[in-house]
Amino acid sequence: MPIIIKDLYYTYQKGTPYETHALKGVNLNINEGEFVGLIGHTGSGKSTLVQHLNGLVLPSSGFVQVDDLVTSDKKVKMRDVRKKVGLVFQYPEHQLFEETVEKDVGYGPENLGFSEKEKKKIVKDALESVQLDYKSIKDKSPFNLSGGQKRRVAIAGIVAMKPKYLVLDEPTAGLDPRGREEILFQIKKLHKETGMTIVLVSHSMEDVARFADKLIVMHKGQIEMIGKPEDIFQHRDRLKEIGLGVPVVTELFYLLEEKGIFLNKNIFTVEDAILELKKGLYKGADAHA
Repeated sequence: MPIIIKDLYYTYQKGTPYETHALKGVNLNINEGEFVGLIGHTGSGKSTLVQHLNGLVLPSSGFVQVDDLVTSDKKVKMRDVRKKVGLVFQYPEHQLFEETVEKDVGYGPENLGFSEKEKKKIVKDALESVQLDYKSIKDKSPFNLSGGQKRRVAIAGIVAMKPKYLVLDEPTAGLDPRGREEILFQIKKLHKETGMTIVLVSHSMEDVARFADKLIVMHKGQIEMIGKPEDIFQHRDRLKEIGLGVPVVTELFYLLEEKGIFLNKNIFTVEDAILELKKGLYKGADAHA
């Protein structure tokens, strides 16, 4: 079953002078096995929306259904919803608190009632799923790790809960380029190997273009567009109007087109750009032969 979001409205500080309508009539399905990129300008409602997915925030009206669980149903236990939907916050290393990596990653499975033997295997598998060696890291303090390692340990802690859906809110914020690449490739690898549904919130057009199968664009608390990256980035002018844009490499091909050089604009990476430019050079050479 998908995650179903129907007529979702959410208002902060309702009935006060600071009342803010963060979500306004959102309708959305997130299907099993998808890798979804959620993008939007600051204040567009992205974080508020994903906090609804595991019941951290409940609708002002409308509903969110995770498989057979409606989060606002008083009979539904939030623990059951959060077993299904794991949420990794921005700067997830702030979620670390135990004295060793093994204890930190094992905290969730322990609370779910797994035996010591089961917990050890779950922790080992979770750490290895984010490319961390269990034996060499399990006894280290998470606070003595590098920024990228801390973040991977925090993600492993959510993965250890074995969620069906993994939601990551700006998981690469504040990391250097190498750290960002490591995190994103581990998330993609996790998706490929487990089939886990991934929802990646990001400000980076490059990141979502490279990794997501489907993009959801938000603007002023509403869904502006939904589609494949190559379809969404056809709307360059509208994306710019709402404070976004297209990947830098894609923008280059738009600018070339404005100069009369027509090439495929569905290009999101430097590597693909080089190949496309070479094709264009070959075509140009053939035309003048």
